[in-house]
Amino acid sequence: MDIYCKVCGEPLDVAELHDIEGMTFGEARNAFYAEGCVGVGFTHSNTKASHGPEIEALQELLGDDIDGVAAMMEDFDLGY
Repeated sequence: MDIYCKVCGEPLDVAELHDIEGMTFGEARNAFYAEGCVGVGFTHSNTKASHGPEIEALQELLGDDIDGVAAMMEDFDLGY
C-alpha cells in the first residue's frame, strides 16, 4: 500500500520504509510524516500535494497506524 508525501504528493510504498538505511521502520515513518520524501532520503517531485493538509491530518490522527493511514488515503483518494 502507498502513503503519499504531504509536500509533493509522491507515493511511497509502506514496505520501502523498512529499507531506509540507518533508520528503523518507526524512525523512517516519523521522518516521512514530518518532512515527506526528503525525510527518508528522496527528493520531492516538482508538484505540490493537492491534499497536503488532509494527508498531514491523517498522519497526526492515526500516528503509528501506518496501514490505517495508507488505507484511508486510498479510501479518500488522497493520492494524485
